[in-house]
Amino acid sequence: MDNIVKKTADYKKNTKKIIVKTMTVENSVKQVFDFFSEGKNLELGGAIKSLIKNEDSVWTFEHNIAGKSMMKNFFIPEYGILDHIFIGGGLEWHVFIRAIPNGQGSTTTWTLTRPDGLNDNQFEEQLEIFEIEITKWKKALEDSK
Repeated sequence: MDNIVKKTADYKKNTKKIIVKTMTVENSVKQVFDFFSEGKNLELGGAIKSLIKNEDSVWTFEHNIAGKSMMKNFFIPEYGILDHIFIGGGLEWHVFIRAIPNGQGSTTTWTLTRPDGLNDNQFEEQLEIFEIEITKWKKALEDSK
């Protein structure tokens, strides 16, 4: 029993805070995937500007908090996967995004792991700002129907 307790304690010590954000829209998974695959649409959220698509699924841009940044994308359309690694402001964020069917529409989830360099409170504050972007993307998607 002591071995199980020790393994559980080690597991908790070696994990990071996770926050999941969601967006539900009346758009299909394909429409959502296409929207986020077009990098310029990310600018509609307000935090990203001057986005340039480079080779090898890497996008570079200016971020209103992190400054000059980049994103390495790992998109798989048939599964609604829009994963990426965001690198900016001295931080590296691994973001796991899924767009899944939900009735006549879809729900998109962003699973964000706290990056090294931020404590839990700073991580939560950063993602409050991200909520504003999600709201703007939702409006753009709904207006496109």
